[in-house]
Amino acid sequence: MSKEKILSILIGTLPISFIFGTFIVNINILSIIIGGLFIYLKGNRFKLNQIDSLIILFFAYILFTSFYNTFEINFLQPNDKKEYYILNKSLFFLRYLLLYLSIRILIENKLLNFKIIFYFFSSTVIFVILDVILQFFIGKDIFGFVSPYSHKYTGPFNDEAIAGGFIQRFSLFIFFSFILYSSIKITSFKIYILSLLFFITVISIIFSGNRMPLMLFMFSIFLILITNKTLKQYLFQILIFMFFISLITINSSSAIKNYYKTFYSQSEKIISLYSYRITGIGSDLPLSMRPSYIFEFDAGISTFKLNKFIGGGIKSFRFNCPKRKITSKDRTTCNMHPHNYFLEILTDLGLVGFLMFIAIIILVLFKAYKKLINSDNKYIFSPFFYIFLMEIFPFKSSGSFFTTNNSVIIFLTLATIVALSSESEKEYN
Repeated sequence: MSKEKILSILIGTLPISFIFGTFIVNINILSIIIGGLFIYLKGNRFKLNQIDSLIILFFAYILFTSFYNTFEINFLQPNDKKEYYILNKSLFFLRYLLLYLSIRILIENKLLNFKIIFYFFSSTVIFVILDVILQFFIGKDIFGFVSPYSHKYTGPFNDEAIAGGFIQRFSLFIFFSFILYSSIKITSFKIYILSLLFFITVISIIFSGNRMPLMLFMFSIFLILITNKTLKQYLFQILIFMFFISLITINSSSAIKNYYKTFYSQSEKIISLYSYRITGIGSDLPLSMRPSYIFEFDAGISTFKLNKFIGGGIKSFRFNCPKRKITSKDRTTCNMHPHNYFLEILTDLGLVGFLMFIAIIILVLFKAYKKLINSDNKYIFSPFFYIFLMEIFPFKSSGSFFTTNNSVIIFLTLATIVALSSESEKEYN
């Protein structure tokens, strides 16, 4: 087997490793890094561009703030027990820089077969989609897993309610694989097949009970439709189709219906409260009526104020949040993170790290937009771009930026976008 196929399979099996858990994901990451190192030692290189340099600087800054905060905790504050948790986490987080650089060097030297990657990604997410639907209708999935929730169906993830986020991220590869590699030439027939794929994807995300991934999936499909000349003419029909599929599926179960109703009412309250705080129009919400995410966001904002400029170091929120000034309108308990990437970066890395991250996003989106409009390889480029765009969507609740599954998605898509944006037009498999 050629090294191109081996390296492509290593990346292609990333979604499968998500199903088996964090340990397997980290083994997969290590394998990709070793592959990249092997290619580097064989003499292959790539030229660092502005974005690469800024990303390396971002990781260097993570180390700096972690060293600084670790020194302060152990030597400048009264503390009998030495604490190196933040420093250890930052050192281990460097694996994502190595992952980023490995993917950059593999793409730059044309050592990846995107057809293999797309097929692996697509087949894995189709399996998860069908497994979630099966679990909804018969009560258990193909492995015999029964969801522990009344309104969420977890599929192969057993007791973790993350199937919707997984499908939202990887399902775009199904559509673009079909567009790129299907032997069907009749456009109208292609649209019917894509509509069917879209149908099963939407209902599986709804059954999963992951509400934010459903919104992000719909938004990404909308962006794809308005930027694709062929699909744009079907925009109205597909939007109507999206609406009725969602309406019928949500109403198929009283538990799911009530769950999504709650999402709507909570979103309305969050928007209303923050609109009132910014503009003064409207009224405040009593403590008992506030959705839990308001407490998480408020805790993130007040924790950020403790270390405004350089932050507390990655994974420090859980330690610093209890130290914040707590008023009668705050919840006294703290979560592991503030449930928003941007708030988490503010609390952990301060304004300096936050501005670096914003600069990376702006540069990436600027280069990516030109590639999306002008490139002959835009269908290879597109799923990575839209997944990254949904990952960094600012107005969403999320897991931690610094956890394995989220960081893999961010730096996998980021590396691919930067690599393909930096390339002159080449033909990819």
